[in-house]
Amino acid sequence: MLVAVFLRVIINGKKNTKNKRILSERVVVIFLSIIYLNNIFNLTNAKLTQNKMIEFILTALSFFIIYLLNKYRQKIGKKTQLIDRPDKIRKFHKKNIPLLGGIMVFSSYISINFYLIFFQELTKISLIIFLCCLCCFVLGLIYDIKKFSYKYKFFILIIIFYLFISLDQNLQINKIYFLTLNKEFYLNYLSIPFTILCLLLLINAINLIDGIDGLCILISAIFLIWLMNTFKSIDAFHIVVIISLIYILYLNLKKHIFLGDSGSLFLGCLVGLNVVLNYNQEISKIHHPVENIFIALMLPGLDMLRVFAIRIFNNKNPFLPDRTHLHYLLLDYGFSPIKILIIFFILILSPIIANQYAIFSPATIILFYIFLYSSLVIYLKKFNN
Repeated sequence: MLVAVFLRVIINGKKNTKNKRILSERVVVIFLSIIYLNNIFNLTNAKLTQNKMIEFILTALSFFIIYLLNKYRQKIGKKTQLIDRPDKIRKFHKKNIPLLGGIMVFSSYISINFYLIFFQELTKISLIIFLCCLCCFVLGLIYDIKKFSYKYKFFILIIIFYLFISLDQNLQINKIYFLTLNKEFYLNYLSIPFTILCLLLLINAINLIDGIDGLCILISAIFLIWLMNTFKSIDAFHIVVIISLIYILYLNLKKHIFLGDSGSLFLGCLVGLNVVLNYNQEISKIHHPVENIFIALMLPGLDMLRVFAIRIFNNKNPFLPDRTHLHYLLLDYGFSPIKILIIFFILILSPIIANQYAIFSPATIILFYIFLYSSLVIYLKKFNN
């Protein structure tokens, strides 16, 4: 019944509307729905089919919420002050854009957890991850409205991560295995500080790539897909978040909404905690190389480290924004935002695929990728200058 009502609202809408934008939104939703339903009906296992149907209902509910948020985005943005204003320095959009992308994607995640709480069983560690993500989301939401100092934001993030990862050792990086060295390293009392540092670096890297439309959303979706493909124990319901991100990506590219810090902090926390959790579970069974994780997260990590190094070398605050990121270099070169998304898509997937099929050793992939990234940056800077 819920699915039927949802599809009727999306398809029918206002009968006399001539707005092509609304029509294209409906086409996106219907297309994703058809793909999902086709996947459901092709399954033979009854339990799998039931789970997929639940996923579809949760996705439909998420789409409906996203649709309503998008429909009333200007009113919500004005009342909540969740507005991004152009500054003609790094923000060149022509009008004020609501920062509702974070609320949209979090609505998908919260629907999953509410379903697990009321109809299945939400495990202790899933509850910890949910509460930690909730805190990061709320922090980002407040930051989007108030724009307080980044120092307070990082200090609060450290407290949040310390409080929650201390509750379960599976959320702490206790052991690292390097395939290149064929050696394990035990962190012991440094496990919590090291885990917090890794989470902060990942969140900051994801936050920094949110410089052009769709980039942070696309990369977060890729990371979640990679997680589901690499670690089989990850909750299958994360597919709801991934498909919702595709819809939000479309809205972001149309400049209906921006993701905001609420979205980037939430997605960074969700990806980071799931990487730590599933890595710990895998390494307890087999020697799971840490190089696999580094390869997957390499591009935003390298770009963040390079930008920080340049700012520090030039006696600038490493946390203050500028236009030295790779996506800005590509933009200044003349690439359109869509072409930049395609370039990033290829740059992120290529090493993951090469590592997945063991085309080269992880060390070779990492070294070649660093060389490729450095060469690309040098060429772009030389051309732009």
